[in-house]
Amino acid sequence: MVAASATLVLHRDGLWSRELAALSPVPAQAQALDARLRADVGAPDVRYLVVISASTEQAALEGAEKVAAQLQPLIDRGVLAGFESPARYLPSDAAQRARQASLPDAHALAARMRDAVANQPIAVKPDLFAPFLADVDAARHAPLLTRADLRGTSLALAVDALLTERDGRWSAMLPLRAPDAARATLPASGLDATPIRAAVARAGVPDALFVDMKAEADRLYVSYVHEDIRLSLAGFAAIAMLLLIALRSPRRVVRALAPLVAAVLVVTAGFALAGVQLTILHLVGMLLIVAVGSNYALFFCKRDDAQPVTPNTLVSLLIANLATVAGFGLLALSRVPLLETFGLTVGPGAMLALAFAAILAPRATAAGDRQRRSPA
Repeated sequence: MVAASATLVLHRDGLWSRELAALSPVPAQAQALDARLRADVGAPDVRYLVVISASTEQAALEGAEKVAAQLQPLIDRGVLAGFESPARYLPSDAAQRARQASLPDAHALAARMRDAVANQPIAVKPDLFAPFLADVDAARHAPLLTRADLRGTSLALAVDALLTERDGRWSAMLPLRAPDAARATLPASGLDATPIRAAVARAGVPDALFVDMKAEADRLYVSYVHEDIRLSLAGFAAIAMLLLIALRSPRRVVRALAPLVAAVLVVTAGFALAGVQLTILHLVGMLLIVAVGSNYALFFCKRDDAQPVTPNTLVSLLIANLATVAGFGLLALSRVPLLETFGLTVGPGAMLALAFAAILAPRATAAGDRQRRSPA
């Protein structure tokens, strides 16, 4: 126990994992393959988002256009590899009107075309550009594109994913894509958020927010881990109080709890030495160690006032323990990280709980010896 405690003290800084991804049921190799495939096809990184909240759909689209204008220089400088925007597929009404207004009218465009083809080495008839002039004039007077016009197309899927409405508020999301260099050299920290936040601030869009989904999720996960540890310790204290009421002896309570604490400490120290960071799943496994080991501890703890333990009883106890270890040991061979975690935690822990319970068991009292020697 002393060695296990010393090991935990030495590894206390990196003992617990601070990443929600540690709970993923997908193996690490599959996650790495997915990341490479997404990078190859240029898919947006779902980790980084710029979220714009507005009261209307048009306000959200206009905000997305302003933010996109500030993010474009970051792409030119290599800070970003790219980004998606709902305004790319569905421009705001103001942007569409501005584009239509930038188109010259039919007479001005026709005059420019005549000047462009005049005095050319090859004779070009201006009438050949009549369809082009008609298309420009039609675009200049065309109705504005709406979300309903995209219904049933592949563009509608992108717009529906990036532009959403909830409780009367509209949200436009701009997923950002990190450059390949940042993915390769900065896997832990990722993008430098400072220039991105500055660009979002320069856009002057109210309620525009840069969000690192991984950082926020990890922060929530760490708070959950701390809460679970506190609740587990509170439950352990409640168990100690119940044992004190039942056994009516602080010494016997310590004897009952010592094997459980020792088993948990040794298993945790083993993970620390193996370089495995603990997660909530490991914490659940430790609770199972306490649940299984409490039976062994209470059995050996009551030896001083009960009948002596017969060989048949010890064999039954050993078989039950081996069944528990075998059951969870098979889980340790699983390729599913969740099952593997339970197996590696509970399997050795159950065996250690039985061993420590037997080692720390009190010796039979003299009264018990006299009772065995007395005639029936």
